[in-house]
Amino acid sequence: MEALHDDTCKRIGLHGMGGVGKTTLVKEIYKKAKELNIFNNIVMTTVSRTPEIRIIQGEIAGFLNLKLDEESNTARAIRICLRIKSLEKILIIMDDVWTDINLEAIGIPSCDDHKGCKMLLATRSEHVCNLMRCQRKIPLNLLLEKESLALMRKITGVVDDCQPLNDVVLKVVEECKCLPIAIITVGKALIGKSLDEWNVAMHQLRRSRLVDIEGVEEEKNAYVGLKWSYDQLKRKTKLCFLLCSLFPEDYNIPIEELTRYAMGLEEYKDFHLLEDTRSQVRATINSLKDSSLLLEGIGKGYVKMHDMVRDVGLWIASKGENEFKLIACTHLDKNISFEGVTAISLMASNTKQYPDKLVCPTLNILLLGRNEGFKKISDTLFEGMNCLKVLRLEENILSSQSLQFLTNLQSLYLKNCDFIDNLSSLGKLKRLETLSFHRCGMDALPNELGEMGSLRMLDLTDCNKLEQIPPNLIQRLSRLEELIIDLWRFKNWDVEGKNAEISNANLSELNSLPSLVLLSLRLDLKRLPQGFVFPYLQRYYISINYPYSFNFLPNNPTFCDSRTLEIKDLNAFSMNAFNKLFCTVEYICIESCETECIVDTTKGNYSVMFANLVKLHLQDMSLSENNM
Repeated sequence: MEALHDDTCKRIGLHGMGGVGKTTLVKEIYKKAKELNIFNNIVMTTVSRTPEIRIIQGEIAGFLNLKLDEESNTARAIRICLRIKSLEKILIIMDDVWTDINLEAIGIPSCDDHKGCKMLLATRSEHVCNLMRCQRKIPLNLLLEKESLALMRKITGVVDDCQPLNDVVLKVVEECKCLPIAIITVGKALIGKSLDEWNVAMHQLRRSRLVDIEGVEEEKNAYVGLKWSYDQLKRKTKLCFLLCSLFPEDYNIPIEELTRYAMGLEEYKDFHLLEDTRSQVRATINSLKDSSLLLEGIGKGYVKMHDMVRDVGLWIASKGENEFKLIACTHLDKNISFEGVTAISLMASNTKQYPDKLVCPTLNILLLGRNEGFKKISDTLFEGMNCLKVLRLEENILSSQSLQFLTNLQSLYLKNCDFIDNLSSLGKLKRLETLSFHRCGMDALPNELGEMGSLRMLDLTDCNKLEQIPPNLIQRLSRLEELIIDLWRFKNWDVEGKNAEISNANLSELNSLPSLVLLSLRLDLKRLPQGFVFPYLQRYYISINYPYSFNFLPNNPTFCDSRTLEIKDLNAFSMNAFNKLFCTVEYICIESCETECIVDTTKGNYSVMFANLVKLHLQDMSLSENNM
């Protein structure tokens, strides 16, 4: 904090080995500087081993309340630089810096260009501090033995009055090599354990050595504690941990996306409903957070993985030394063999172009994308992947014909993809259970989609070019449990008496889905089909004539954890469509609807209506006094 108050010190470097607590410390510095009101604004961003300028710019812009609409990184950098210069005093915190950074490319002015701009960077290397011309370099060393023991006792609750236990606690601490992250993860696994269990843990830690992890020295092998913590996990929690390690370094992992992958794997086939699988994944995520093997992510519904923890996860997966026989690969080399490989993640690789064909006969999981620039997928790329069950593609251009070979595919997650055909070949994926389109560029769904007899989830979030959902398509998906049609611009629902150029689906088809329990729906309609009533649902987020979610909802609930209705500009006859949902709704907003009442209580017993209501918002309504 002394360096932050020193106006002559413009750049501060905090350096120390991975897991020593740099990220925790800079987060505390951020909070403290906020409380003391030293700066006009404080910005915090994570750089990571392979910096992505656009992501860093986005994080900085968020702290500056700056909306970046520019396409080029250079134009975005100019906007950021101008905003920073407009502030008299600003602190920029850059975590996980691995090498010299081109600050100008991001939009951060030099010290000479803006004397009120101070920077704090956290890195593993003192050399990086020198490259970044830090005027003050602060080492963050390993804990002393006394400090390590105190931390272990604090976590486990072990007290001083049991000498035999204290002796073995000290030996366990020694095996953690005075590294906070190792002490914390091991300690949490040993809370409430007996002396015998502590002894077993100590001997296991002594026998374990992960010497073939790059950069790990035999005598400083603190990774052992992390591997031991993994070994203590339950079976499904272990699998969830390994799946998280497949995401790129410092990635803000969406729990729902992780859930979609789990839904495609055999380990999660013992659940009757997809919602049960979702609950299981959330429970395992909580267990991993409790063990400090996962961290809170940025925003609700996200988690992160410390890079040291991820290294251990990838080591376990790359060796196949796990009960799932999961062997992972995170890069493509010319002479690499994929024999026996069961998972490939190229979400952050520098691959310029994918090969025409990858022969991976044992592959179960393939995660592609997230690189800048769209990549064309060859029609034969997946031809040698007969066992593939989970496929993720992001920012790719492809034909659905390339997917027809994946006859065992269970979960398909497509994000920001464009298609060069009409998607008719998707109908050949007879075993597919979850199909997710996120911001994809198709203008119509194919009729052949109705041939997916196993499909249990269809997600069309933000596919704003979509103009046609063929009539009777939805009702043919008889096993569908979850339907997400989050499309504000889709205005072509079939309603009686409406003249439409394109034949489209009717909302009444929802009542032909006997297994439907979760619905997320955005509609732009002044009236609903005559006599239509929404079916009973466990979870729902239904928004009518609201272009954006209404901000009265706490914690921004999503489709999978809320019972929410947003209704605007709807005629009186259409209000009856919600009668079944009024019994369970938790959050409801009704605005400018042509009705004298929400529920006519003069015609029956409606005591169960709104029994679960948490919040009600009414605006521009003319309700009568006798009716609700």
